[in-house]
Amino acid sequence: MTTGIIIGLIVIAFVAVTLYKKKSSSGQSYYPSTVPSTVDKTVPDSAVGFGYKCMWFAVKTENKNRLAEILKLKNLTDCNWQVGIDKAYNGSVFITPTIDGWTLVCGWGLPHGDSKEGIDEVKNILQTLSKEFGEAQFFCTHRVTEYHCWIKATNGQVERVYSYLGESGENIAIEGQPTEFERTLKLANTFSDEAKDEKYFEREDLVWADEELLMQVAEHWSIDPTKFDERKDIAPSLGLLGQR
Repeated sequence: MTTGIIIGLIVIAFVAVTLYKKKSSSGQSYYPSTVPSTVDKTVPDSAVGFGYKCMWFAVKTENKNRLAEILKLKNLTDCNWQVGIDKAYNGSVFITPTIDGWTLVCGWGLPHGDSKEGIDEVKNILQTLSKEFGEAQFFCTHRVTEYHCWIKATNGQVERVYSYLGESGENIAIEGQPTEFERTLKLANTFSDEAKDEKYFEREDLVWADEELLMQVAEHWSIDPTKFDERKDIAPSLGLLGQR
């Protein structure tokens, strides 16, 4: 009986990871829609939190149309939060209304940055965005494979990259100096000379990236989108919905 349960759990884990990898390569999502088709997306509504199992750009601008142009989005339509976030988790891209001076671009239709090549693609986009708008950031997190990535660019230059894949227990990329908040932590660095010692991975003082830490980084750098539901100061409004 115990052996059967263990085998069953292994099969479930394998299927989950396979689905995530399939999404990463195809850009398609497997999250079922939770919004009825009768919902009118053109009616402004309150902000909807997001962030877990998703990726987004945070850009210091109010110009949603210019963001859509730079990211080469097509089939653009005005869209409220409820429908926009739902579609973002199903392969589309949603440009949020501006909050605290930041406009977020989220969705599984964006580059995932979950490989060295993917990170290079994201860096190129951030360089373009930050050159025009001054500041641009990228965040991606997925709890199945424990993949977590944050990248920051200012005035056309990528200043910081931190990417970690818990599935393999290794960093994919680390570039630049830690930002002020990161310096308060002892972030794991599997590229370091210290990591050549097996005991490095047993250290209790190290901080390993997870989705909650990523949200803290987002909050210190710009804004934490998981807290949008809690805020009462965000007026009902519309964003833009499109595809890449």
